[in-house]
Amino acid sequence: MTDTPRLLSREWDSFAEACELQDASDVQKREMKRAFMAGARSYSGLIMQHASAGKDVTDTDLAMMEALEVEMAAFLDDVMAGRA
Repeated sequence: MTDTPRLLSREWDSFAEACELQDASDVQKREMKRAFMAGARSYSGLIMQHASAGKDVTDTDLAMMEALEVEMAAFLDDVMAGRA
């Protein structure tokens, strides 16, 4: 399928720009992109592994998404405060 959107690639580009990586070494850029994509893969795996079967979203699905969002928001807070 050649028309598949490159959502993660676009997200990486936005992230790299926000991190001002234009002056980073090629090695640092490569390693950061690998870590970024590994995180995205882990997140996707969690969703695929723990989402309920069927096409309807369940309360359990919503609770899982909320828990992931809370954890990510807490990490961002830690980053902004210099704790992570």
